This record gives sequence, C-alpha cells and structure tokens, in this order.
Amino acid sequence: MKYLPFTLLLMVAAVLVACGAGHPRLTSIAVSPSSATASSSPQGEVGFTATGTFTDHTSRELHLADGLEWKSSNTVVATIDDTGEATCVSPGSVTITATAPADLQITVSNGVQNTSPKVSGTATLNCT
Repeated sequence: MKYLPFTLLLMVAAVLVACGAGHPRLTSIAVSPSSATASSSPQGEVGFTATGTFTDHTSRELHLADGLEWKSSNTVVATIDDTGEATCVSPGSVTITATAPADLQITVSNGVQNTSPKVSGTATLNCT
C-alpha cells in the first residue's frame, strides 16, 4: 500500500492531461518562410520557424521541447533537422511540414506520450 499515493498522483495527472489542465490549446501553426528557394549544388540550407497560435489568441515560436516535429515530403530532394534547418540535396520541390500537439503543456520527455490531436503548418522549398 505504500505505492497508493504515487498511484493516486498518476491518476490525478492523467485527468489533468486528458482535459488540457486549463491551458490554451494550439489552434494553428504558421511556417516561415512560407516559400523558399535554395541551391542543391552546392547544398543550400534554409532555416524554417514555426509560430503557433493558441485559443487565447496569443502566439509564440514553437520548438522541439513543445513536441514540434519537422518533416520533408521527399528526403531525396531535401532533408530537415529537428531545429527546422532544411538542406537541398537534389533539384525539385518539397513541402516542409511542422507538426505539434494541440496541448503543448503535456508533452513530457520521460516516455509519456502526448495523445492530443496534432496541428500542422506547411511551407514550400524549391531546390534548384
């Protein structure tokens, strides 16, 4: 029974997580620049940023710690790292997507997964 307080704490935390704990929810993500061009030879780089807008009408830049993930629609044309730095590797056009959970405050880096809906924003990268 000595684990009962810890179990109760986990149950309370789960309830708070499920209801968003009263925090504003992420409603949209704007990726900047919305369109960019870089050389593929030599390999050019473009830094993208993601700005989130919330239900309380505030906005701020999102980062990896918020659960932000970056993706290239075609890694043969361009890759993108966890910080939003894209690298053109061959000619073509790709869609760069930034995705984060709607409930940013419950993203925990100790193995607990954030199961809230995802919000995404996109940009275009043209590699010449």
